[in-house]
Amino acid sequence: MRRLPVYLLLDCSESMIGEPLDAVEDGVRSLLSALRRNPYALESVSISVITFDVKARVAIPLTEVGMFRPPSLSVKPGTSLGAALGLLRDSIERDLVKTTSETKGDFKPLVFILTDGQPTDDWKRQATLIRTTRPSMANIYSIGCGEEVNFEIMGQIADVCLRASDLSADAISKVFVWLSASVGSSSAKADDEPMLLANVPMADGLEVVDLAKPPNFAEKAWVYFHTVCTSSKKFFLARYRLDPKTKSYVAADAFPLPEDFFSEGTPQAPTISSSKIDGQVPCPFCGARYSFMCDKCKTLNCFSGKSSSKTVTCAKCGTVLRLNFVDAMDIGGSAG
Repeated sequence: MRRLPVYLLLDCSESMIGEPLDAVEDGVRSLLSALRRNPYALESVSISVITFDVKARVAIPLTEVGMFRPPSLSVKPGTSLGAALGLLRDSIERDLVKTTSETKGDFKPLVFILTDGQPTDDWKRQATLIRTTRPSMANIYSIGCGEEVNFEIMGQIADVCLRASDLSADAISKVFVWLSASVGSSSAKADDEPMLLANVPMADGLEVVDLAKPPNFAEKAWVYFHTVCTSSKKFFLARYRLDPKTKSYVAADAFPLPEDFFSEGTPQAPTISSSKIDGQVPCPFCGARYSFMCDKCKTLNCFSGKSSSKTVTCAKCGTVLRLNFVDAMDIGGSAG
């Protein structure tokens, strides 16, 4: 039986933290369940998962549907899409059984790139290589979720770009319903035609992007700050959403970060003036509603707002600091 290889490139950047990444994990499980119920897919489809954040990695090599076990996903800073494309090219070159004069090889792979933002690495070289080899390499589809996806970039990589309405669990769930139907329909083809996007109706909130007139994107709809809890010494991610009327970023929510979050480094990100920040996200560990920045390591610390000695200690580097209240200062954000 000829294989239909399916590669999922999944954005695991910190902007996916919480509900979106949980929904992607659920979506991969639902995709697997649907394909296992499809006799054609069960016989022919093999799946690989490549994740990308500060780095890209092959989370699951190409595996038959019947043997596939969904990976556990976790966030890290950055969106290394270029590195993910490099791994994709290497994987396809290594994995595919090529057609010979004696036997028919694998079908052309289907590649689905799911992302919510813009690359933080050098993606252009890999995009050029993809464009050069794409007609014979794979059919590539990008699915952009949310308002920060630059479809001009994605259009230089993918054959077809799809847009999901937002990053909610419901929207991501609909993406995977469509994806399951598309892969299942493609696996049922019995001819030698290239595997093209299946003629499956778009789910509500999912649309094909007109790359001649790509939609506008919000370069900085959200900003993110890494903050350490002075009580637990654990890090969390504070999120602020842009208010289009005031042009300031309003406190939204906070999420505890995995212990290995910084283990592979963090990409450079521009600073933002505290004058553009509105409100304070409470620490998810101790509930503190203020913060201070260490002069030495530039790390944000949560702060209760009270200190009898008028000094505080940075929970990251241990520097003792004298409290100084200023009107505005530049704060190091994250790459999202």
